[in-house]
Amino acid sequence: MSALENEAVQTLTAVLEAIKNKDHAKLLELHSNKGYTLFNDVPPYQLLEDEMALRLKLSLLNQVQDISYQIRDLRLNIYGDVAYATYELEMNGILVYQYRFEGQRWVRRARCTTIMVREEGSWKIVHEHFSHMDASSSATL
Repeated sequence: MSALENEAVQTLTAVLEAIKNKDHAKLLELHSNKGYTLFNDVPPYQLLEDEMALRLKLSLLNQVQDISYQIRDLRLNIYGDVAYATYELEMNGILVYQYRFEGQRWVRRARCTTIMVREEGSWKIVHEHFSHMDASSSATL
């Protein structure tokens, strides 16, 4: 794996670690401030842009506790200053209902595509697409 490929994989992993560690600042730092878009596997299902896209992603930090994750079947391609990764993601945690002081087990399984660009010497995420999947639709889960 080349140095640029390694950096791109580290960026992808750093985003998930920021979610796990509830690090808002780090999560924002890893996304492009020149435009970020998101197709998510939870409502709303339309293309979200910039602040709205990041707000949905940040909501995960507030709603889910004890997050763990696994990336499977990661494939990464780099074309100059653009990289894209495809992978399967499984996330687990406890979805907390703050007003009722209770929670339930939360599992997210998705096929993912992440597009990154080089900005100021580091990879920044410019687009993500998550498609819901169940365990029976993957050979690796």
